[in-house]
Amino acid sequence: MRTLVLGVGLCYLAQLSACAQCPGRTQLRGELRRIPALAYNQAAGGYDSLALTVRRRQLHGWLSAWRECRYPMADSTYVQALNQLVQNYSVSRDKPQAIRLARKAISLYERSNLFLKTSDLVESYFRLGDCYMHLAEYENSIKALDQALLLGKSNPQSVRWISMAYPRIVYNYFTQGAFEKALLYAEEGEVVAKQVGDDSQTSQLLEQKGQALAALGRHAEARRAFEMAIALIKDKPQFQNWRAGLERLLGVTLGDLGETEAKLVHLQTALAIARRSGHSNLSDFGNTLGLHFYKIGQPQRAVEYFQQAIRIHKSAFSMSVLYNHLGVAQRALGQYELALQNHQKGLDEELPIGYRTSDIASLPPAQAIQTESQKDYLLSIVQDKAATWLEYAKYLRNDQQKLRIALRAYMVADTMIDIMRQDNSGETTKLIWRNKARSMYEGAIQTCRLLDDPASALHFFEKSRAVLLNDQLNERIAEQSLAKKDGEGIRSLRRELRNLEKQLTEKVPSGTSTARLNATRLDRQEQYDELLTVLEKKNPAYRRFRNDNHVLGLDAIRRNLLAGNGQSVLLSYFVGDSAIYGICIDDKRFIFKELNRNEYQRHIGKFKESLVSRAAQNRQWKDYQQAAYGLYQTLIQPFGLKEGTKLIISPDGDFIPFAAFSLSPTRPDYLVQHHAISYAYSAGFLERVPRTPEGWWLSFRTFLGMAPVEFAPALQQTPLRGSDSRLQEIGSRFLFPKKLVGKEASRNAFAALAPSYRIVQLFTHASADSSSVAPKLYFADSIFRLSDLPDTTFRTQLMVLAACQTGIGQNQRGEGVFSLARGFAAVGIPSTLTTLWSVEDQPTYGLTSLFYPRLTDGLPLDEALQQAQIEWLTSENLEDQMPYAWAGMVLVGQRAPLGRYYAAWVCGVGVALFVLLAGLIFWVINRNRLRGFVAPAFARFFVIFPHE
Repeated sequence: MRTLVLGVGLCYLAQLSACAQCPGRTQLRGELRRIPALAYNQAAGGYDSLALTVRRRQLHGWLSAWRECRYPMADSTYVQALNQLVQNYSVSRDKPQAIRLARKAISLYERSNLFLKTSDLVESYFRLGDCYMHLAEYENSIKALDQALLLGKSNPQSVRWISMAYPRIVYNYFTQGAFEKALLYAEEGEVVAKQVGDDSQTSQLLEQKGQALAALGRHAEARRAFEMAIALIKDKPQFQNWRAGLERLLGVTLGDLGETEAKLVHLQTALAIARRSGHSNLSDFGNTLGLHFYKIGQPQRAVEYFQQAIRIHKSAFSMSVLYNHLGVAQRALGQYELALQNHQKGLDEELPIGYRTSDIASLPPAQAIQTESQKDYLLSIVQDKAATWLEYAKYLRNDQQKLRIALRAYMVADTMIDIMRQDNSGETTKLIWRNKARSMYEGAIQTCRLLDDPASALHFFEKSRAVLLNDQLNERIAEQSLAKKDGEGIRSLRRELRNLEKQLTEKVPSGTSTARLNATRLDRQEQYDELLTVLEKKNPAYRRFRNDNHVLGLDAIRRNLLAGNGQSVLLSYFVGDSAIYGICIDDKRFIFKELNRNEYQRHIGKFKESLVSRAAQNRQWKDYQQAAYGLYQTLIQPFGLKEGTKLIISPDGDFIPFAAFSLSPTRPDYLVQHHAISYAYSAGFLERVPRTPEGWWLSFRTFLGMAPVEFAPALQQTPLRGSDSRLQEIGSRFLFPKKLVGKEASRNAFAALAPSYRIVQLFTHASADSSSVAPKLYFADSIFRLSDLPDTTFRTQLMVLAACQTGIGQNQRGEGVFSLARGFAAVGIPSTLTTLWSVEDQPTYGLTSLFYPRLTDGLPLDEALQQAQIEWLTSENLEDQMPYAWAGMVLVGQRAPLGRYYAAWVCGVGVALFVLLAGLIFWVINRNRLRGFVAPAFARFFVIFPHE
């Protein structure tokens, strides 16, 4: 016992002695400042390893001294030392240890403390995000960097760290293919860097901005960004490596703008600068030059550059890209075995996806793209490998085994695209991936044709179109599984995002306003993405519906789309760069054909040109007849359709009026006279927007009609005389119609009332084109754009757009036409009667009036439109029988009848008769009792109000 007490006492004395020898806090802070800062060795291209080791020991010693002196760790000085150690381990490539120390520093802020500075916490989050970025853990990196930005924006002392956080978060998003988010962060970071006055930081963010703009197809803007970035560092010797990269990016962008000679000059300048400055990734410059020569049709020179670059490569990633590009060039030279070996090297030797094999027929699993940092390049290698197998098979006279390997590769690439689409919520980014996938789908469909595999071809047909539209419909279906509060939360954020995007694109605000709006939009986008992640985790049904990528197979199409509505056929088309394909499905046949692309190209231009105006059609009538007959021979005749068959047409790209095709080259014999016709964005679209039954009760919100007639002067639209009388005529066919005419037909009235009515009829103006201007409708007071559509559930089953150009808009390659009609389809409206060009008023009124009697008689919508157009052809004068007058009106979506209750006056009379009969029976049964009640009541009435 005495020994124990003595030991405790000695320990206590030792501690007292140690405390007595501890330097004061001020002294320790001074010692920390005297530890040398890290110095980057430009010549060596890195940090001195010995200096790193010495500094690391000094920092560990300092931290030990602080702890031994029992000073509180929740102190700003201690956190600063931890952050310096994090930096030391990070550049020493010990990222796990750096992450542990950064998290330790962050944990000290769990309780508020006056001795802790926010700027030190911001630095800790920045360093944590930087470490995760270098480990390719991009989601963790984004979370940490976002936290640094959130804390640092309101803390002036943190500006250095947030200005450094922006380039890293941009990199994270860009490498994952989220180009819209990358652009938003780059623009926001550019503002901060300019405020700091850091030219190098500004140049870096301009470079990233240019890359994001180029990826989004905005090449002219990208060019300006790269030129500004170069101007900031051009005369600074320490940034020549950087300048070389910028010159290379500028050259590529000039090539995208069609300036081929200027592109080559900048690429060669970039290579020369990179050589002089000893660029660490010199092979990237040879790679870019190799691609240039491949694209201009000189594959042998491309091979030479790729091989040179491989010999001087510096990074595994660069090596992977080079091997793949070498394979692409060798494919062009017919060296298929070598090409496949190099594609395989790009996959299995260099990419960190856990895939190692030299078997040229093997492929990594599609899920590997989830772990790969450079998703774009992994997908490119798989696509390029599939294309090489296809070309190899064709070279060997359609070798079936090689074709099957190619098809398997295309299937893997398709699944990868699905995974990448789920990871990105931005519509523009999704469209970029759709465009990139277009050539892949053409190769896949060609492979299916050579294998005589119509089932797989159907899969790729469906995956090549309207996928984003199906995503929007999936979102609406998924939201039905959410709690009311969750559903309203996500809709609220979506509305706010759309409003912010509208302000940015339409109001053209000043620079300061743009920066503020961009920052707000970025913040709301992050909130939206985070909420989606939370909802998917806690609600499996929501995740399942939202990420539904299935496509309809043959049996499902026959069962769900073709049965129960007469003899029907689905005709689907794919118009590729080198071939056109068509699929025909009915209750017994499944036909997959390659169609005559040369004939199609010969006739389609003249066909469209002659439908521009009435005068054009009169002037080119003979040419039109030949084109209409030629298109019938090319697109319809090969499938041998029976007379009277109903056609559901899924076009590729622009909608064209199949109804105006002619079965004769010399006289009008239009397709509509033989077939009822409707259109679908895809078979999957029809499945996702089924007709909603009205129910057994009588609806009092059956018909909403709007006819502004005259428009606000600022809108500069001609009055639509007679539209009000046509609306009154149509509305009289329905019970309790809502008819808004003149000033009542306002934009706000449409937004408020349209979702509640089963049929919505609009007599108004509209405009659309293929430029960046979005389609819009005109109301009495203002215009209505797609972005103005209310984010609510629509009961509407039929939207009738009696206005010009409501079915055309921006044709997004690989996705389809973004028209007003498509916008209404995206909110779940199953049927739209829309127009394809600037239709004239009187034919529009006449066709609409002919359509409604057949609709209320209970005919299917496609038959109702067909009969209206046939009656027009038999009753109007010869000039009005020309297709320009009548063929522009088309039905898109479901074609089933709308239901019994639309003959509203019949329902009304029936209800009235039922009430009258019931009242009479009640009176007969209870007449004695009623007399006893009624007589005294009348007597009292006459007492109160006596006759004079």
